[in-house]
Amino acid sequence: MKILLVLASMLLLSVSAQLRASEGAYGGLGGGLLTFDDGFDEVEPKQLFGRLGYNFNNYVGVGFEGGFSLIEDEVYGVDFDVTTTFFYLRGSVPVGEKSSVYVLIGPTNVELTGSSGGTSLSADDSDTGTGFGFETQLETVSFLVDYIKYFDDDGVDVSSINLGVLWYF
Repeated sequence: MKILLVLASMLLLSVSAQLRASEGAYGGLGGGLLTFDDGFDEVEPKQLFGRLGYNFNNYVGVGFEGGFSLIEDEVYGVDFDVTTTFFYLRGSVPVGEKSSVYVLIGPTNVELTGSSGGTSLSADDSDTGTGFGFETQLETVSFLVDYIKYFDDDGVDVSSINLGVLWYF
């Protein structure tokens, strides 16, 4: 009888661990290759981002991403960095037991800052961001790869290819 209770407890824990991996709150960190293209020049800083979100079930979730340039890019002697914020609605489709493909859509804000010789100027604007990606779980961590277009307006395009890890709690 004790063995049966232990086995039942282990089964319950493993099922709840799988449910936890696709539902509930999560946090994550990652890096991205960001491109800011205004039609004349491209700025390509390396981005660090953090995500917080909540998946209501295997198909729908919400979240927030904030990112900043970890490594600035230099164009014509001016150092450029880009800061992004993205509130998103996430739609997912499970692929197998531990993976999913997803799409993201929501309001974004992008800020470009250029600095040279102790002087800096910045400009920011908002748009609707969109993206798609793939997430897979290994043990207690999920890995993601995605593409996000943060801004696409008035000839300016800001997008990023991202790699990251998520922890569900």
